[in-house]
Amino acid sequence: MPHLVVIGGGHAGVEAAHIAARLGVATTLLTIRLDQIGQMSCNPSIGGVGKGHMVRELDVLGGAMGRLIDATGIHFRILNGSRGVAVRGPRAQADKVKYRRAARALLEATPNLTLKEGVAAKLLWRSGTQGLRGVELTDGSVIACDAVVLTAGTFLNGCILLGDTRTPAGRLGEPPSTELAEQLCALGLRQRRLKTGTSPRLAKASIDFSRLEPQLGDDPPRPFSFFSEGIPQPQVACHIVHTTKATEGIVRENLSRSALYGGHIEGVGPRYCPSLEDKFVKFPHHERHQVFVEPESLENDEIYLSGFSTSMPLEVQQAMVRSLPGFEATEILKPGYAIEYDSFDPLQLRRDLAMEGLEGVWFAGQVNGTTGYEEAAGQGLLAGLNAAKSLLGHEPLILGRDEAYLGVMVDDLVTKGTDEPYRMLTARAEHRLSLACDLADERLLEATRRAGALTAMELARLEARARHRAEMRDAVQATRVTPSNAFGTLASEVGLRLESGMSLADLFRKQQIGSGEAERALAMVNLPQAPQGWDADLERDLLLFEVRYGAYREREVRLLQRERDWDAIRIPEDFFVEAWPGFSNEVREKLGRHRPETLGQASRIPGVTPAAVTLLHLMIEKKRSA
Repeated sequence: MPHLVVIGGGHAGVEAAHIAARLGVATTLLTIRLDQIGQMSCNPSIGGVGKGHMVRELDVLGGAMGRLIDATGIHFRILNGSRGVAVRGPRAQADKVKYRRAARALLEATPNLTLKEGVAAKLLWRSGTQGLRGVELTDGSVIACDAVVLTAGTFLNGCILLGDTRTPAGRLGEPPSTELAEQLCALGLRQRRLKTGTSPRLAKASIDFSRLEPQLGDDPPRPFSFFSEGIPQPQVACHIVHTTKATEGIVRENLSRSALYGGHIEGVGPRYCPSLEDKFVKFPHHERHQVFVEPESLENDEIYLSGFSTSMPLEVQQAMVRSLPGFEATEILKPGYAIEYDSFDPLQLRRDLAMEGLEGVWFAGQVNGTTGYEEAAGQGLLAGLNAAKSLLGHEPLILGRDEAYLGVMVDDLVTKGTDEPYRMLTARAEHRLSLACDLADERLLEATRRAGALTAMELARLEARARHRAEMRDAVQATRVTPSNAFGTLASEVGLRLESGMSLADLFRKQQIGSGEAERALAMVNLPQAPQGWDADLERDLLLFEVRYGAYREREVRLLQRERDWDAIRIPEDFFVEAWPGFSNEVREKLGRHRPETLGQASRIPGVTPAAVTLLHLMIEKKRSA
C-alpha cells in the first residue's frame, strides 16, 4: 500500500491527513506536539463571508472542519443575514479546547491514519528531487513514504516578535522548523518572509461586561456541516467595544516600540487583518475601531480581543487594553505578538497543489502565502486528496472558479500568485451568484462523486436533498396562479393585481412576495415528503433566490462558457513563449514567470491581454498541426 506523510498538525494538516486516509491511503501525520493538533493560535472562530463558503465546500467534499465546529461551537451567527443569499456567510466561535480535542479524536478514529510526534528535518529522494523515498526527522530517524503534503504553517524559520524581542518559534511555546526550511531554500524554491499576528488574551473575571455591547448568536444556531444533526454545546454571547482617544494616544506615543514600526519586522503582513498599530497609522480618519470580545472556551477564563492584534511590549499592551471602556482593571493572561515565517511563491505550484520540480511533494496552507484557518483547511483537503489520488493512479480533482471558492483560491494562487498573505473574499469571485454558500452541496455534487471520500450514506443524503430541490423548482414552475384561486387571493393580499394567470415561479419573482407569503404558497403545493435534515425556512429562501436571480445566473453561464473552453486548452510544457514573435515584453515576462498550464489560466494573469491570449491560442494550434 502506498504511504503518505503529512507534515504539520494545523488545520491544513488535519484535512490533508483525514481525506487521504478516507480514500484508503496509509497516512502518517507528523507534528511537533500531538496535543496541539487543530490548535487555534489566533481568534478561535471559523467561517465568515467567503471563508464560511469554503468550509461548506470542503464539508461536501469530505472535509472535517464543518463537523468539528458544529461539535464544538459556542456562538453561531450568519453574517450579512439581511443581505442577498450569495454574500451571506456562516461564522461560529469555537471552544478552542474542545475543538483541539475533537480534531485529535477524529484523526485517531480514522482508519489508515497514524499520528506521530516529531520534527521533519529534510525530504529524501532517490536521485536529485526525483523518486521521493522518505522524510528524515531531527532525531535521525526516517519515515519511508511515497508522497508528502507539507503543511508547516508558521513554523518554517518562524520567529515571534514582541516589542524589540525576537524569539525563534513556530508558535508560542513551540520551536521553529529550521532545517527543513533551509533545505527547501537550497533546492531553489522562491521564498519570501510573511508576517501575521495575534491579540492579547484577557482574564474574563477582570472585565466589566455591563459596559459592553452584547452580540447574541442566532437562535436556533444553524450548523455548518450538511451532515450535522444539531449543535450540542451551550451557546454564549460575544460582546463589542470600541477603542478610545486614549487608546490611540498610547499607540502613537509608543509606535517606535512596536515590532512592526520599530523596524524589527521584514515580512509582509495581511492587508485585511491589520494590527491595531496599522489601523491608527493607515486609517487616521477613523475616530475609533471596533473590537470583538470573544470567549476562547467554556473550560477556561480566557477572552480574545478580535481586532486588537499587536506586537507592542507587554506593558504597552496593558495600557492599551485598560484604555477600553469596561477594561480599566483587566489583566492580560497572554500578550499579543507578531510572527514572521518562510513561505514559498505559489506560482511554483501546479493546479493540484503539487510543487513543481519536487516529485511527490504537495504544499498547503500558510507555506503557500495564505492566511486563515479556512484557507489552510481548503488547501489541505485538496492537496491531501490529490496526493492520495496520485498514489492510487487516479486523476486529480481540479475545481474551477465557477464551481467553488476553493477553486477561486487555488486558481488565484497558482495563476496570479500573492505578495501578501492571501485571504478569501467574495469579491475575488467573478461568479458570486453561482457560488452561494448554502448551495454548495448541490453545485459540488458531481465533484463530490469524483472526490470519492464520502460514504454511500452521506452521498445519498446529498442526492436526496438535490432531488427534492429539483422537485420544488418543477412544482412552482408547474403550479398556476389565477385571479380566482387561492394563490391569486394571496397575491391580492399584498397588493398585486393579476390581469391573467402566471406560474407560481413568476409570482415569486414579484418583490411584494416575502418569505411569509412564499411559505404560505408552498404549503398549498403538493410536494413529496422532504428528506432527512431538510431546513424548510432555509430552502424557501434559496428557492426565492434561484427564481429571482435565474436570469442573471443564466447570463453568468453564457459568459462562463468561453472560460471553460479556454481552461480545456492545455499549453504544451515545451512551448516557450519567449521564442515566438508578436508578444509584448510585458506579456512575455508574465507568461514566462507564471508558466500557466492552460489558456484559461493565461487569460487570468494580470497584464495578459485578450489579444495576447488569442495569439497564444493560434500559436498552440500551429505547433500542434506542425
